[in-house]
This record gives sequence, structure tokens and C-alpha cells, in this order.
Amino acid sequence: MSVLQPHEPPPAAGLRPFRVLVVDDDELQLRAMQRVLRGDHRIELVVADNAIDALLQVGTIKPDLVVMDIFMPGLDGIEACRRIKANPDTRDIQIILASASMTPDLEAAAHSAGAREGVAKPYEVPILLGPLLDAATASTVAPLIEAAPTPTTRGADLIVAMLAEAGVDTVFGLPGGAISPIHDALLDTHIRVITTRHESGAMFAAAGYAHTTGRLGVVAVTSGPGALNAMTGLASAWCDGLPLLLLVGEVPRLAHGKGVLQDGSSHGLQIVEMMRHVTKLAVEVPRPSALPHLVRRAIATALSGRRGPVVLTLPLDVTTAQVAAPRIGGAITLGEIVSPATLDEIADLLVGAEHPLILAGSGTRGGTAPVRLRAVAERFNCPVATTPKAKGVFPEDHPLAVGVLGLGGHTSARDYLRHVDVVLAIGTSLGDMATDMFSPYLQATRAMIHVDIDARQIGKSYSPTHAVVASASAFLGGLVDRIDAVPAAMRSIRELPGPVVRHALPSSTTPGRIAPQDAIREIQALLPPDTIYTVDSGEHFLFATQYLETTHPDAFVVMTGLGSMGQSIGAAIGSQLGHPQRTVAAICGDGCFAMNAFEVATAVAERIPIIVFVFNDQRLGMVENGHQTVYGRHPDFPTNPLDVCLVARGLGATTLRIDGVGQLAHAAELIRTTPGPIVIDVQIDPTITMPKRDRVAAMTPGAARARTRSIKLKLVN
Repeated sequence: MSVLQPHEPPPAAGLRPFRVLVVDDDELQLRAMQRVLRGDHRIELVVADNAIDALLQVGTIKPDLVVMDIFMPGLDGIEACRRIKANPDTRDIQIILASASMTPDLEAAAHSAGAREGVAKPYEVPILLGPLLDAATASTVAPLIEAAPTPTTRGADLIVAMLAEAGVDTVFGLPGGAISPIHDALLDTHIRVITTRHESGAMFAAAGYAHTTGRLGVVAVTSGPGALNAMTGLASAWCDGLPLLLLVGEVPRLAHGKGVLQDGSSHGLQIVEMMRHVTKLAVEVPRPSALPHLVRRAIATALSGRRGPVVLTLPLDVTTAQVAAPRIGGAITLGEIVSPATLDEIADLLVGAEHPLILAGSGTRGGTAPVRLRAVAERFNCPVATTPKAKGVFPEDHPLAVGVLGLGGHTSARDYLRHVDVVLAIGTSLGDMATDMFSPYLQATRAMIHVDIDARQIGKSYSPTHAVVASASAFLGGLVDRIDAVPAAMRSIRELPGPVVRHALPSSTTPGRIAPQDAIREIQALLPPDTIYTVDSGEHFLFATQYLETTHPDAFVVMTGLGSMGQSIGAAIGSQLGHPQRTVAAICGDGCFAMNAFEVATAVAERIPIIVFVFNDQRLGMVENGHQTVYGRHPDFPTNPLDVCLVARGLGATTLRIDGVGQLAHAAELIRTTPGPIVIDVQIDPTITMPKRDRVAAMTPGAARARTRSIKLKLVN
């Protein structure tokens, strides 16, 4: 054993040097260590070439740190580490075990023995010692130490800190063993944790939060069934372009491929491979040092371009490891430039058109896009239709509104579409639900302009004459600037299209039942004008789309990309948390309620004052009606008599049952005074249905060709 004497003056009185004991039978390694640290008066270096001598010295010199080779003759480093940690007088000494052949198994054995970490040789002394130096010596740090990384922290704590820095204020999910470090770290922050009753409920809640706020929705679940239960919500966010970050706990890396419970690695369930198809990014964090960089990449990926979900799977040994947080500086911003010539040409087309139409998709929902959409429509005197998912981005009480085009849409939009000569479609993928089953009238006679931030959406179902890859906000901003350059005399003076026309359906004559459209009207009369409605998948979706008059761009939340049943209650929870000062109401069917009713218990536990309207017709109405339309036969797909109020009361909610016109008005006081969720069973008359098209027939090639031929003949004649 030897002690390296400092060549510089000793430290100031009262400050003891940082004492390091290096144990290695490699004489060259010891000499290299001495050369690197020679002259650093802050560090007292003691070396030993065997573990027995080291054990004798540990009790006498009380080092701050022991750096020990694992493989040495006699007593190996792992056993020596165990003995040091077993002694009450020495158990607090930090130990780093090293080996030239470090493997994950050896690293795990080092941690098991009590070592702070296991490192591979040759190691860099400044990196080992920099984070451990006493803070009192910080003012005398030499250049060697100045380059050292910042102090380390637990991986889970670093993740949570980065989420908070990114503005995350709510995390949804369910706890479990593999994700427990994240939930433990969340206990030390201001971030609110919403524990849902099912992982799909957590995903839909985060989706509703992201949908209405534009911010990142975060979900934390455990591996195996936790991750797989989240898949439906993940795919829904992918189809609808919603920015979600799904954190999936994973078994430790050393356990991968050994048949342990819930192994989701590439040697087990291959969770990343499954999720890669429905995410913008899906990756397993391979090692602790990569953690901060992958978290930052995941957040940026979710929020950039066409937004969407991302997934990080987190092995347990990564989230519990000590990680040095890097200093992060600089950022990359993507500027959007729409060609001035293109904007000029499109502006000229809109000015000169006899019957132009703007079809606004959900890409026009966020930021400044709704304001700019209205400005463009008013300055160009151009009527506006919206897709079902974009309902509300253009106020439906505006003189230029023609309503919703597509599933559940308005006759005013369909009728106006028959005469258009220029179509400007913005922020929509132009799928069947948004185009009235691929209506050929959208392929307008003079110009069809398609604008989307995602180039993959352009040209899938129509052949645009002008294809523009840009965000809705940037494109509309460019058009607003162009209108002032067009002489007033050249701007077409067009007749206003008139108010939005809704189907006229009869009220119910069945005792104990209410017509769906009457229920919708009474709901809207009962609730404030800025109420956010989250609407599920089913026959009720058609009535909500048709009869709600929406004037706020964030007031209508549907996830039609996947069309998953049971989404509305979770989405209402997330929307309410994002907008605590507003009223949030879910509209779902009894079939949807049966799928995710237990999220009502989440709202009860968290005292989230959502209102759930269950349109109860005791059957899977949309499926039955669709089968009748396609096959001419009416099957029975009953949900059986479901006592919605009994179920909801069992979950802790306040309940009410409605079975006739005028009864909802009596619920005003109940809604105003109830602090937690309210579930209202609305007894719907199943005989009153919305007219709808045969989606299957509309998508057959023969039908499309026939409709196209009829339009061409009409134009010729």
C-alpha cells in the first residue's frame, strides 16, 4: 500500500482532502491513476494491490471512495465489497467495482453486493471522481474536474424532472412493479397523478387532455398486460395525430429472455416491435446514459410536425440507476415557408371562383389556425365546411358556415358541395368519414387544393391540382396577407350559403323514451355555451354531430381515426383536467358505457366534475342499423337492459334517469351543486334513426366510377 503525497500546498485549514482507495493488482493501472491525479491537492490517493490489504485499510483510513477491481487473486472485489457493506462502521463508504470484461451480469452482481456502480476498464478518473468531490472544494476545482458531468440522480427522478420542465402537469396511468420508480419519483413533484381503472382509460384521458389543450399527454404503465391494455388508446392517438408520451416499465435488462413474468423486451413480448407500427417513435432505453437524450427526443418527436404518440420502454435497472443529467443547450426550429407564388395562385383561384369551398379538418384546430381560418373565409367571402373531427373550428352560427361534411354531416354541406368549382381542403387526410364517403364532388371542376403538414396524407384519395405541405396556421396566415393585395373590384361578391340545415326528425311517440335529437337539444340548452363535449363511437355520434351547434374550436372532441368505443369518459376526464373552469360532458351509448364505465370511479376518486350522458337504447344501435343497411336483415345485438344508474351509483357517482322531453331542465340545480361526476341515463327511442349511406357500397370501385360518370355528364349537359 502507498499514499500519494500532494506536490502542491495542502488544502485550507478545516478542509480534508477527498480520500480515494484504489485496489488493483495491475501495477500499470495504479501508476496511471497516480499520474492523472498527481498535484491535485484536493484528493488524497491511497492504492493497494490486493483486497485483503484493502479491507485492513478501509477501517483505519476511512476513505470516501473505494475503486476496486473485481478479479484479483485471493479475495475478489465482489466479496470484499460485501464485507465492507456488511460492517456498520464502513457500510456508508461508496464503492465502485471495475473490470476489463464488464458484462450486464457482472454489473448486476456488483449492485447486488452493494457497489454504487460497475464500470468497465479502462475508466476515466475525472468522470469517476468529479461528481463525488465535496461541494466545499468547488471554488478550487481544477480544469480536469471542471469538465466532469453534473451530479447524478436516479433515472426516474431525471425523467420526471424533464417532464416538469416540458410543462407537464398531469400524468395518467396505473402503477405496477416495473414502472414503480416513475410513480415514486412523481411523489416528490407538483405533477398530478391520475390513477385510472384501466390502461385504456388512461390513454383516452391523456388523449382528451392533449386534444383540448394542445399540450403533451403523458401516461405511465407497467410492462406486459399494462402495455398491451394501452395499445388501443395508443393506436387511436396515432390515427388522430395526438401528442402522447407513453412510459412503459420493463423488467431489468439482465432478466431479458429468461422467461420472467411480463418480459416485454425483444426476447419476450416484443412490446417495442408491436408499438412501432402505431407510433412516431417506439424505443427501449438501452442504458442509463442514453436516458435523458431519448426522453428529450421523444417529447420533441411527439410535438413536432404532424403530432402523434411516442413510447419509451424503461428497464427497471435503468430507472433506478444513477444518471448524470447533461447540460442541454440550443434547439432546432423548423421554419415553414410556403412559396409566395403558390399563395398568390391559390388566392387568385379563391377570388375568381364562383362557388369555392374551404373544407377544414382537425389540423386547423390548434393555436392561431381557427382565428386565421375565419379571417380567410370572411375576406375571401368563402363558405366553410368542416370534417366531423373538426366540428367547431369554424363557428356553425356564422353566415359562411355550411356545416359538417361527412359522417353525421349536414344536408347544407352536401348540397353546397354539388356546385363547387374550387375546393381548398386544409388539415384533413380526406378519409371516407370526412368526405361523405369519398364524394367525387370534392375533385372540383376548376381546382382541388390540399394542404397538410404531413405529406403522406396528400394524394391518398384525391388528385389535388395544388399540393401544399405546411401547417394550417402557416398557410392560412400567408393567405390572410395576400387578400390585401387583391383589388376590391376583383373580389367576387357571392350570395351567402344560408344557415346550417339539420335533418328534421320526428319526436318520439314511444312511452318512456326520448328522441335522440330532442335529448341533444335539451343537453345543449342546459349547459354553458363553452361546454366541451367528448363524443363516443356509435349512433349517438351521428346525432351529436348533426344537432349540437358548436361555436368554440375546442368544444367538440371525437376520435374518429380508429373509432374505438368507450373513449368518451376517459377523454372527458382529461379535458376537464386541462380546462378546470369549463363544463365537460361526455355523450356515449350504453354499449360504450359498458366498455369503460369504471373510469367513472376515477372521476369520483379525483372529484372531477364531468357529466356523462348515456344514450341508452339497450342495443348496439349503429351495428344493427348498419347491418340492416348493407344486408337487408336486422340482427339482434342487445346490450340487455342495463341499469346505468345502479352501476354508476355503485361507482360513487350521482345519477339521474331521463325518459321524456323536458325532464333535463330539472337537472340544472343538481349539476350546479354536485362536486363530483354525474351520470345521466337517457332512455333513447331506438326507432328514430339518422339517414346514412352504405359505407361498404360507397367504397367499391364500381360505385365510385358510376358517381364520377354522372358528374361528368352533368357538366357536359
